[in-house]
Amino acid sequence: MSRPLESFEFLNRGWDVRLLETQSLRLVFVVLLIDFFMLGMLSIMIVYDLFRLHRFDWSNSILLVVFIIPALRYSLLVYRRLGR
Repeated sequence: MSRPLESFEFLNRGWDVRLLETQSLRLVFVVLLIDFFMLGMLSIMIVYDLFRLHRFDWSNSILLVVFIIPALRYSLLVYRRLGR
C-alpha cells in the first residue's frame, strides 16, 4: 500500500528533473552550445552597430536578453549534473 499523498511528491519535482525526463543531457548541452554561438553573433552585431554605424537597435538588445536567460538556466543545469 502506498503512503497518503504520495502522488503529490511526484508533481512537486524540480524543473530540471522534469526537463531531463524528456530530453537527454547531451541534447541540452548541444542546445546550449548553439545558444552561446548565437549570443556571440548577436553581441558582435550590437558592437558593430554601435561603433561603425553609431546607432543602437533595441530589438537586438531584446534578443540578447531572450538568449541570455535560457543560457544561464541551462548552463547551471549542465554544470550541476556533470558535477555529480
